[in-house]
Amino acid sequence: MSSWQFYERAQKEVYRKLKARERPQAVVGAGWGFWDHFFIFLFSLGLFARVDFRLKRVKRVMIPTLLMILTYEVKQLIGVASMNQLEEHLFRDTALLKVIGFTARQIQEGFCQRGKGKRRGPMHRDTLGDFLSRFTAKEVDFILEEAVRVLVKHKLVRGKTYILDATDLPTTGRYPGCGVKKVVKKVWSKEGKEVGVVEYVYGYKLLVLMEARHKLVVAARVVKINEQEKKFTKKLVREAQERTGGAVKVLLVDRAFIDGVLLWWLGKKMKIHFVIPARSNMEVSQDIRGFRSEKADGQRVFWEETKEVRVLGVRGLLSYDQFGEEEHKKRRGRKDFKANPINGVMVVRWEGKEYEPGEEKVFLTILPVSRPLKVLERYDLRSEIENQGFRELKQGYHLLKYPQKTCSAIRAHAVLTLIIYSLVNAYKSQRGQRLAHLGIRRWRGKQMGQSIHKMIVYYEGIYGIVDVEELFYLMDMTPRELYRMKIKRFQRELE
Repeated sequence: MSSWQFYERAQKEVYRKLKARERPQAVVGAGWGFWDHFFIFLFSLGLFARVDFRLKRVKRVMIPTLLMILTYEVKQLIGVASMNQLEEHLFRDTALLKVIGFTARQIQEGFCQRGKGKRRGPMHRDTLGDFLSRFTAKEVDFILEEAVRVLVKHKLVRGKTYILDATDLPTTGRYPGCGVKKVVKKVWSKEGKEVGVVEYVYGYKLLVLMEARHKLVVAARVVKINEQEKKFTKKLVREAQERTGGAVKVLLVDRAFIDGVLLWWLGKKMKIHFVIPARSNMEVSQDIRGFRSEKADGQRVFWEETKEVRVLGVRGLLSYDQFGEEEHKKRRGRKDFKANPINGVMVVRWEGKEYEPGEEKVFLTILPVSRPLKVLERYDLRSEIENQGFRELKQGYHLLKYPQKTCSAIRAHAVLTLIIYSLVNAYKSQRGQRLAHLGIRRWRGKQMGQSIHKMIVYYEGIYGIVDVEELFYLMDMTPRELYRMKIKRFQRELE
């Protein structure tokens, strides 16, 4: 959309050169395919204008910062797994490079002499990797923050239920500054016995807080693989609330985040309802299992069931004595100690299978449990971050294919990948599609009626937009049937 910023439009001169059979510098299509629609959606959001304004003073290489960011975002979008594949795939797609913002001269000659003779495209592949390595954590987080703010501004972030989860970014021990954790894996010995084998996994961990239904990431953090997830929860939640204007009303988390003080902070300080699975050996799990034989009383005990699922909700459990502020937890065991109540949901039957007593799945929440099936259905959204979130990021966006072996490069790679993932999900939503179509109509007006029948023809320093029928006319090969071009009118334009 900024492809022509270094070129002057000279329509008649382009016509003259074509008629004289002068070879153009480049010819690309001006059709309205997916890339055009998607990039018009991005520019309609105004995200990259905001990012460019704040980062334009950051000059690391000859190539503008915004252009480097867009190039990497498109690399992830089209599924280029390795930096070594850039020249073979992305850098050969001249039309797409022009949509990103490169000029014909930049594509042909490049920005610098690095890799000249071997390089294909506007830059050497290592230039892009080096660029990511120079990004600070503050700068990367700023780009994510701006992405969230524009999505909120255009009402593309509208959900109230959010998911907080983490996934490992494994490396080898050769990555400077990476973490390491010990993992015990169960294997079968030659004697047929199950034994534990200790392994050490190196790398990082990606924490993501995203809107549940549309999969829009609102906060993220890359930490060492051995760090505990709950250590970063407060920071991520505060960031999410600030960026979304307090949109987070329900938070779905897994057992890694279970901590009585943290859950109390979420519920009482931040006014966020949570749903989290309890560990099987917790006292509160044993407590709610004692209600399995109880009948619904409409006050404290509630049952709901379908053919496949049977769920129990119990209000005001007092057996989770860690649920409270830090000072509250310290008073446990004293005679004047009073436990804070918490609600529980227990799954007795799932997918038609009855759980044996003591094996039921238990969830803790401060949501109302008079309709326990609704609580369970809401928590089921959390599974989507694995099926449609992390799995899609790893397989479709190559999250685990790092540009360089540095912490800063992995951090920038992960967050930029999350951003383009969120933007695609926003674009696919009904509201995103409406915004894209409005932008297309505005942009078509600015670009003087481009259509799938037109091409952009570049000569040194100038360009023109030429219809296919006009091109054949200029080459003395006028088609027998013309559908758009009026010969007499076009001849007047040539004068």
